Amino acid sequence: MTEARQISRTRHPVTSASLAADLRALGLRAGELVIAHSSLSALGWVNGGAVAVIEALLDTLGPQGTLVMPSQSPHLSDPANWSAPPVPETWWDTIRATMPAYDPRSTPTSGMGRVAEAFRGWPGAIRSAHPANSFVALGPLAAAVTREHRLEDPFGPGSPLAELHRRDARILLIGVGFDACTALHFAEHRAWARRPLVREGAPLMIDGRRQWVRFEIAEPLDSERFVPVGASALAAGIGAQGPLGEGRGVLVAMRPLIDHALRCWSGERDG
Repeated sequence: MTEARQISRTRHPVTSASLAADLRALGLRAGELVIAHSSLSALGWVNGGAVAVIEALLDTLGPQGTLVMPSQSPHLSDPANWSAPPVPETWWDTIRATMPAYDPRSTPTSGMGRVAEAFRGWPGAIRSAHPANSFVALGPLAAAVTREHRLEDPFGPGSPLAELHRRDARILLIGVGFDACTALHFAEHRAWARRPLVREGAPLMIDGRRQWVRFEIAEPLDSERFVPVGASALAAGIGAQGPLGEGRGVLVAMRPLIDHALRCWSGERDG
């Protein structure tokens, strides 16, 4: 969406202060642990763009709060699995041999949006070690949230999502739907612990040397399956909705949402 289009659909300039007021009205409180997913364009014309959104979140949470965002870089993966778009099989070995190694300080996000990309480089933020499915956090609990991130199980036990669940975090959707709610992959892990495995690989720095590391991960669900789960959770009174700028926000506790997802999928689970 062009900036002119953004301006035309915005009644009043959206500012860091106005977003902070909207976040407080939605129910976000100082000192919380929250994972945020966002679409900057959904908010209307924001004075300061992604930086203003991050400042609003940090101002609302205060110094005792911890902000987490997904900072995924799915391009650091085995080209044999690429489908959007695929690359010729004759390229695969070259790609594996030359792809830059994951560096939590410099590897850009991909498909996460402008807010997450800006937050990735925020002073003091800590990023987890998974090359494709990392999370970034800032605040007193940032080190605890990002400390462990198993290569073979990026959304299950031993992941930032598991730590967020253990610490009773809340989930904030800023202008996005539940299809963007990464936390529901944690419920997916619990519902289908025996999903088919996919062979993967990524370039990592090990003992100071770049290496292509092969591993296997469980095949993820299509995130479109998360949409009816979220809708029924809100209908059941799990979470709150409200305006954020020119868009809408959703704030929901992670534990009740995960429990609700497991109930929704109870007839399909593998035990």
